[in-house]
Amino acid sequence: MTGPDVSNPSVAVDQMSSDRTARSWPRPRLPLLPLAGSLCLLLVWELIGWRQALGGSIPTIQSTVGELWDRSDVLSRAASATTLRALSGGLVGLVIGIFAAGVTAWVPRAGGPTLRTAVLINAIPVVALGPVLMSLAVRPRIPEIFAAMAVVFSTVVTSSAGFRSVSPASQDVFRVYGARRAQRFFRLQLPGALPFLADALRLAVPAAMLGAILGEWFGADLGLGVLMISAMRNIQYSLLWATALLAVGLSVVGYVTGTLLERSAAARFGRPAEAPGPAETWGRAWDTAVTLAAPVLLVLLWQWWITAGDVPAIVAPSPGNVLTAFGQDPAEYLGAAGMTLISAGGGLVIGAFLGVALAVAVTLAPFVRAFLSPLALLIPTIPIVVFIPIMGSILGYGMATVLASCVLMAFFPVYVIMLSGLAARPPGSDDLFEVYGAGRFRTLLRLALPASLPAFMVAVRLSTANCILIAISAEWLLGRGGLGRVFSEKRVVLDTGGAWAAVVVSIVLSVLAYAVASTAERRWAQRWS
Repeated sequence: MTGPDVSNPSVAVDQMSSDRTARSWPRPRLPLLPLAGSLCLLLVWELIGWRQALGGSIPTIQSTVGELWDRSDVLSRAASATTLRALSGGLVGLVIGIFAAGVTAWVPRAGGPTLRTAVLINAIPVVALGPVLMSLAVRPRIPEIFAAMAVVFSTVVTSSAGFRSVSPASQDVFRVYGARRAQRFFRLQLPGALPFLADALRLAVPAAMLGAILGEWFGADLGLGVLMISAMRNIQYSLLWATALLAVGLSVVGYVTGTLLERSAAARFGRPAEAPGPAETWGRAWDTAVTLAAPVLLVLLWQWWITAGDVPAIVAPSPGNVLTAFGQDPAEYLGAAGMTLISAGGGLVIGAFLGVALAVAVTLAPFVRAFLSPLALLIPTIPIVVFIPIMGSILGYGMATVLASCVLMAFFPVYVIMLSGLAARPPGSDDLFEVYGAGRFRTLLRLALPASLPAFMVAVRLSTANCILIAISAEWLLGRGGLGRVFSEKRVVLDTGGAWAAVVVSIVLSVLAYAVASTAERRWAQRWS
């Protein structure tokens, strides 16, 4: 048997991988390492709990399991209620997000306005929306509404990137052969986007749980969110951890399902290793007009709701009252926005670094992947809001907890999408590097990391606005920090105009942060395309 003809790289590549797509590094069978990693994780947990190293804020495994057993009836009913709310709301959000992304595939020029509208809606802090919804007939459905809202944004961003990831050359081939728009969509764009849709599903699972639990904080009589707040206020650490374990366990099931679907779709259809093309526009003037139309329409609907519904000022103020409240002390709101931005920005940088580092480690070293697989499975499935009370009990109810919440929020999408992006390399490129004797580290630096940059930028764009939102939620819950604290304090003294002024500032801050991330992504795509 003769080896590949290394004197001619193209022939060598053809001999070694004629019809294969990009592959990942080999993963040897290491069945004992995941077990060892699980045992180490449990051992560290038990040791911290037994020694009460953190003031008893982390209970022992025995006490947590005992709580699960002793309160199995209450916990099972709460878990069932939260799961049903997350499932129904999450499915609605997933369908809406995929449909909106599909519209951008059929009408490419609608991509920009659709994304910006999704960003604007996602920028509305749920802690501000909750009190408003409590005064409406939809109050019993607040957890489902929050679950759907939490899922829509990540689904639109991820799915639209998938529909735009099809190479222009492939689209030109379909046009040359006279393929209709429907044929291009179902035979080219949809198959190419399937790995991204699976990523959207993986992101949607903990997002739906997060939204449902947040919604349960606004008046639900049963659910995991209700138990968490009760346990935190009554300093019942064992109950708090038992409830969190249930929430994470429920997320694991959906996350594993999404992971299997993503691997199957990537193996069947391949995953593009180039940056998605930019969204088409109608021109700068028209695009600006469409961009401004959404916030203007929201403000008009807001004023109409206040006037037509004769809404009391204590429930919701008019836009004029909000503007007046902001004008009375703008320094307070801008200073609070700066604190929120510092927490969100610091969390984004640290979380992105940790997400990339773990994705590289588990990709580069199979034994690390196997050993850390239990931890790598648990961390991405954690609905971040679940661990705000837990991190508060460990780090204290201050800014350190707000920062840690933002770190976890940024870590999750970066790790998930980077892990997929590191495996998305051009067909035959691995074999070409192997022919020239490149080792794993050189292949990582010269091939895998550059090829994963489009995925990384999508993850950063997704995390930027969400870090601000989770920072505001943590500040609201803990009563510390920036805009979330201002909103909480204004609500307590029934200053709804001042409270909503904090909300408007947070929306503007979130939209601007997303715009900066989008601009950076476009410039990076031009550099690495």
